[in-house]
Amino acid sequence: MTEQSPARLLPKLLVIGAGPAGVSAAIRLRDLGHEVLLVDRAEFPRDKICGCCLNLAALASLRRIGCDTLVAELTTAPLTRWEMHFGARRIDAILPGGVAVSRRAMDATLVNEAVRRGVNLKFNCEARVVKVADDRVTVSLRNQKHISERIEFDAVVLASGLTGGGVSQWLPFTRSPAGPIGVGLVLESMDQVISQTIHMICGIHGYVGLVRLEDGRVDLAAAIRRPRKSESPFGRTEIAESINGLLRTSGFPGLTAQNISDLRMTPPLTRSRKVGYGALLVAGDAAGYVEPFTGEGMAWAMESGIEAADCISRHFEAASGSTKDLAEQWEHVYRGLSRKRQWICRFVATALGSNRFSRYLIPVMNRAPWLVRIAIRQLNRTS
Repeated sequence: MTEQSPARLLPKLLVIGAGPAGVSAAIRLRDLGHEVLLVDRAEFPRDKICGCCLNLAALASLRRIGCDTLVAELTTAPLTRWEMHFGARRIDAILPGGVAVSRRAMDATLVNEAVRRGVNLKFNCEARVVKVADDRVTVSLRNQKHISERIEFDAVVLASGLTGGGVSQWLPFTRSPAGPIGVGLVLESMDQVISQTIHMICGIHGYVGLVRLEDGRVDLAAAIRRPRKSESPFGRTEIAESINGLLRTSGFPGLTAQNISDLRMTPPLTRSRKVGYGALLVAGDAAGYVEPFTGEGMAWAMESGIEAADCISRHFEAASGSTKDLAEQWEHVYRGLSRKRQWICRFVATALGSNRFSRYLIPVMNRAPWLVRIAIRQLNRTS
C-alpha cells in the first residue's frame, strides 16, 4: 500500500480595500479556489470620489470575473459620446461603448457578489501591515470597537487607494505624491450635462469631468493643479475657484457655495511606488494613479487587481511552500500592465497641463479629429 502525501494546505490570503481593485482581486482569488479575507475600514454602500465611468477595457475586466452583466444592469444608458472642452473650443468623438454608474451602487454590487461567491468580508476593519517577510505578512486588524488582533497571512494584496499608506519601509515611493489634487462632488442637477456623454473640460490648471449617473444626478470629478510659482495658500477656496474658472469658460455654470462646501478632496494624485516586497503586493491607485479620460482609472484598478490575484495563484501552484520571488514576479507583470495602459493618459495629461504643448495640441486635435478617435480606441482596447 503506497503512502499518500498529506493534503496541501491552501495559502491564507488577505486583500486590504474593497474598492474596484481589491474586490476584483478577492473575487478572482476565490474563483481560483483560494480562501480569501477582504477587509475595508468603511461600511458599504458608501460614496467615493470619481470612478463613475467604465470604458470597454473596464467592462472587459469585469467580464473576466463574471461581473459585467451585474454592473451593466445598474444603468440603461450606455456611454456614446465624448466631448473635450478647452475654453470656447470643443472636440467631439464617438465612444465605442461603456457605462456611467455611481460608485455607491457599483461598489456595493461587486462586494455583495464577492460575498455570494464565498469571499470572507469584514467592514469597519482597519488593517495595518506590521511585518513583511518572503513567505508571510503580519497584519494588525482593528474593528470598530478598537479591538485589534495580529494575523499572519501567506500573501497580502494592498488595494486601499490613494490613502493606502504605512508600508513605505517596504514599498517606498519611486515618485512621491505630488501634482494635482483630486476633487469630487455629486450634483443634483446640471442641465448642460448631456446624458450618455463624458464631458472633459480642460485647462492649464487641470480638468473637470462631468457625466450623468443612472439616477439622473451628475458626477463631477476634477484634478486641479496649484498655479505654477504660486506662494499663496492652495485650499478648498482656491481649488473651487479653479473649477469654476474651467466650467464658466466652457459654458457650464459654476458651483454654488453649498456645492463648494460639499467638495471631497484626495491627496496629491501623481505618484508611483515599488509594488512588491516579499509576500506583499500593491494594486490599483495604491500603486500609481492613472489620469482618467474615458474610464481608464477603473479599467486599471480592476485589471491590476485581477492580475495580482493571478500572480499569487500561479506562484502558490508552482512553488513548494516558498514565496521568495513573488514580489519579483508581480513587479514584472505590473511593468507590462503599466506600459500597456498608462502611457497615453500620461502623455495627454502632461500636454494639456503645459502652456507650450497645449497651444499646439488643441489646434492639432481640432484639425485632425481622427487622432482623437485613434486615442479613444487605444484607451478602450480590451487586450
